[in-house]
Amino acid sequence: MIDLQPHIAGDDYARLFRTLSAVNKEAEQLNLSTVVHLTNMALLQLSLDWEGIIPENQKSAKLNAIFRSKTKVALEEDLLRR
Repeated sequence: MIDLQPHIAGDDYARLFRTLSAVNKEAEQLNLSTVVHLTNMALLQLSLDWEGIIPENQKSAKLNAIFRSKTKVALEEDLLRR
């Protein structure tokens, strides 16, 4: 787990999430399956760090809900900036 500082704001997490998402999409288009897998793992871990959640203590459904929630937040912030 990346140990991000507690002072990092939600918009910083959202920016990182959007960047990783862009890399993920590009890797999918280039059929780079290992990079897709790694960015998917990074996106999930970033979502957990953003929420302050330790995955070993959570059910899969909750982890999926957190990931969807953070995806929505990151994409909404991106749309607001345009």
